[in-house]
Amino acid sequence: MTDDAHRAILRQILGDARVAMPSGGTAETGGDGRFALRLETARAMRDDFGMTGVVEDCAALRLRLDDLGEQVTPERLSVVLRGSSGRLGLAVYSPDLAMALLEWRLLGMLASEAPETRQLTATDAAILADLTDPLLSRFGGAMAALPGGDWAAGYAQGNVIEDARHLPLILAQGGYHGFRLTLRLGEGLRGGDLFLALPESPAPAPAKTAEEDGTPWPDALRSGVLGAELVLNAVLWRMRLSAAEIGRLRPGDLVPIPAAALTAVRLEGQGRVAIAEGRLGQSNGERAIKIAGAEDEAPGLVGLSTMPGLAAPPPAFASDAAEDAADFPVAADFPAMADLADEADFPAMGDFPALGEFDPEAADFDADFPAFAQN
Repeated sequence: MTDDAHRAILRQILGDARVAMPSGGTAETGGDGRFALRLETARAMRDDFGMTGVVEDCAALRLRLDDLGEQVTPERLSVVLRGSSGRLGLAVYSPDLAMALLEWRLLGMLASEAPETRQLTATDAAILADLTDPLLSRFGGAMAALPGGDWAAGYAQGNVIEDARHLPLILAQGGYHGFRLTLRLGEGLRGGDLFLALPESPAPAPAKTAEEDGTPWPDALRSGVLGAELVLNAVLWRMRLSAAEIGRLRPGDLVPIPAAALTAVRLEGQGRVAIAEGRLGQSNGERAIKIAGAEDEAPGLVGLSTMPGLAAPPPAFASDAAEDAADFPVAADFPAMADLADEADFPAMGDFPALGEFDPEAADFDADFPAFAQN
């Protein structure tokens, strides 16, 4: 007679309280959780589910998150196990076991032959929670009496998992305590497998010093605000066109931009809020905008620099452009629109053709000007 059978007889004679669960950590005594899981599964089926069941086998496994994906298949019923402190586990019912348990719960009887399998749903999982929840509660309570067994406490059934690809998005990386139980129900003609996986106990967080315990609120606010990402738009020029004029625009048409726009480029935030102004030029061979001085700051930039408790740092792109001030052309260096027209046979502003009527072959301007106008 096995050791488990001896303990079962002693519990019936003396009561559960007088037969202590073994506290050793060896495989023979089941300190890894197998003994407690076999015993509490049989109890949960008899006392909470109202059905006689025998655990024929219980194998303990050490798994990683990548190993759990093999257990989740379309024909099985896979559910998340929600534990305390946000920890999540996994339970998987084989189709034969799930159909047998559902048949007993809904009909109160168990046929000798298994019915044809079907797709298991979240409704089936809600019914099987009558077995899953008390089984986990009993198992967690039994393991809590063992040293280092708190990893099994506080779990209950959660949502259904329909695709194994969802596991890395739901469960955490790390090690898992895995168990595969083989159950026989009723007269032993029906049964199947139940797979459980519970995360190992997380490593305790290192104690924080008094300085690290909390960041002062003003410093945290400043760090959060100044670290936020902002989107800036450089606006060279805005103009209004009618719907008819916009409809006549074709590839190759040119939209006139006044020369004064080069010295009045605006940096705007969301909602067209003016942050700063500057002039268009180049730095290291690329287009750049040189921010105007403090005396010419836009209201938006002044507002940022004068917020209580905040010191707005200068924009990075402004300092980069200032480093190459010797190569940065001033506004006077940009040719006027009339001079461009004289050098490239470009029509004067007063003679600019109507939109849609411009003939690019009629104006023999050099190859560099279209790129400049586009930029």
